[in-house]
Amino acid sequence: MKSTVLLIPNLLNKLLAFLRSLDNCTLCIVNLTVNMAISLEKFTLKTIDKYVLRELLEPFLFGMAFFVAIWLIDLMMELINLVFSKGVPLTVVALFFIYNLPPTLVISFPMATLLANLVSFGRMSSDSEVTALKAGGYSFSRIVRPAIISGLFITALTFLFNEKLVPVANDKFTKLFRREVTLKRPLPVIAENRFFEAGTGRKFFVRKFNPETKDMFGVVMYEGQPKGFPRVIESEKARIDNGVCYFWNGRVSNIHMTGEDSNYTYFEVLNYPIDTHYVNPDHVPDSKNSRTMTIVELYHFIKDSEAKGVTGKIMVNNWIEFWSKTSIPFAGIIFVLIGAPLGSQTTRSGTSIGVGMSVVIIFIYYILFATGKALAKAGTLSPFLGVWLCNFVIGIIGIWLIFKSKA
Repeated sequence: MKSTVLLIPNLLNKLLAFLRSLDNCTLCIVNLTVNMAISLEKFTLKTIDKYVLRELLEPFLFGMAFFVAIWLIDLMMELINLVFSKGVPLTVVALFFIYNLPPTLVISFPMATLLANLVSFGRMSSDSEVTALKAGGYSFSRIVRPAIISGLFITALTFLFNEKLVPVANDKFTKLFRREVTLKRPLPVIAENRFFEAGTGRKFFVRKFNPETKDMFGVVMYEGQPKGFPRVIESEKARIDNGVCYFWNGRVSNIHMTGEDSNYTYFEVLNYPIDTHYVNPDHVPDSKNSRTMTIVELYHFIKDSEAKGVTGKIMVNNWIEFWSKTSIPFAGIIFVLIGAPLGSQTTRSGTSIGVGMSVVIIFIYYILFATGKALAKAGTLSPFLGVWLCNFVIGIIGIWLIFKSKA
């Protein structure tokens, strides 16, 4: 545990080096966190600290499981819809799920920290442990010190996840979704004695079709060529499965430029890939957005845009996204400041009470977050103040409650 505490300043120092290219305001925020963590190097874990950290661990793990499950419910509904309505393979859906985990964890870290503090200090208060510690000479600020340490660690961990994992996961998710869903044609509706399209430039004609086995009989496929006449594949039987058309007992006709049909290739089995994309996904240029950029990349993108003369709402939105990448990770320490004193003032303990209070606080936090963003977009507040409004308000209330509990 002591090594974990000593590791926090090193992690935050790496964060500081990582953000050297940012403006003064961001450096001031990170420097403040680093200085707070460095001051903890002289801090030695005592029995009270180990006890409080043990009390925080179990509800934190429960909170992570609870909030991750809540956030993933909507995702699971969308993934199930992709499987049954669009025919997306399960392996692709599994990748969608994996790529959505890092953003979900980033959101859940601060929420679980809030729940842990509400539940832990609520139980300690209801069992009069906080009162006993105060009677033993410990101030409330001393009691919550290990919680603040854990909040700083969660803030650093969230920042690292938000910079190292989330942009990569979002980028992979965007590319995979574009390839397998956005640019993918729906599976063809096969009907007897009618032409239907299966991929770009491919027309099928089927005389008989068995809907149970998906087998087609008396099949003719016309595939357009860049120059000249189409290639024609005729077979007794065929089936389309997982992007491949399987032909049995047929021939391939390559018609000459003169129109002469004399070049045949006979086969017993032919596996023919059927590309059902509207366009080739590899030919679609990559376009990064704020979700797929790290904070440094986004900062340089904003500065390059300003140098090119880009102004107006576009730049305001970019700055809002930039400051959001710093505001959300710091919610971890902010929720400690509000959760510990509120939990210690409750007369009843229990996970259900903590969950209820945490939901209310999170709801208020995101109302303030949305309000600040709206004021920033309207030009009433700067992007920094708009995005950080929720942290300032909740943090000030939390510090006031700590001093009140101390008194």
